[in-house]
Amino acid sequence: MKSLLGKIRNRLFAGLAKKQDIETLYGQLNGLIQIQNAIQGKPVLRPLRGWAISPDALSWVLADLQERKQPTVIEFGSGQSTVILAAVLKHRGGRLVSVEHDPVYSSVIQRQVAACGLSDYVETVHAPLIEIGDSSTKSYDTSKISNIEVDLALIDGPPIILGGAHTRLTPLRWSAAHLVPNGAIFLDDSNRASEQGCIESLIREYPKLTVLPRAAEKGLVEIRNK
Repeated sequence: MKSLLGKIRNRLFAGLAKKQDIETLYGQLNGLIQIQNAIQGKPVLRPLRGWAISPDALSWVLADLQERKQPTVIEFGSGQSTVILAAVLKHRGGRLVSVEHDPVYSSVIQRQVAACGLSDYVETVHAPLIEIGDSSTKSYDTSKISNIEVDLALIDGPPIILGGAHTRLTPLRWSAAHLVPNGAIFLDDSNRASEQGCIESLIREYPKLTVLPRAAEKGLVEIRNK
């Protein structure tokens, strides 16, 4: 009986790609693109997805940026997005503020940004994680960030494993308070219950904000200031 079921299963699913096959294909295609970039003298990126923001989520951010002139952008959580955003802002005449809690990781990204000739377009802010409210939540020390208005905010940190379920509420609040009219906040990983809770808390504080779910691998929400 088991042998028969195994044969039926193989007949039904033999042509379907496994998750590992898809991951391998993505890695090979991404590697090929980066090789071509290197040959052409363009920025070479480390793999996206996993801990990093996924390409489908970042495309929503870039589509928004192309409609803005000389935008001021802030990202919470440095990474490959720092290189990509800086490269785009180089052409749009804007600037990027990149907030990161880990100074060692931040220095890695700064070296990569410098190697790509993009340092002039990025201001790096070291904002360590501090206790927020009760001791179960930690998030960025936003006092380290200049009091600026931003056209767009990308929130992909801190990691909930370090800050707890409400860790991203702090950068959400900061962004909402500093957003220009018609500005946008993009929150990555919005499929998670922790992020959904942060969104609900934010909207209670800023009821005029509009929440727009966007299709992305790990979930993405666009929050707009009317």
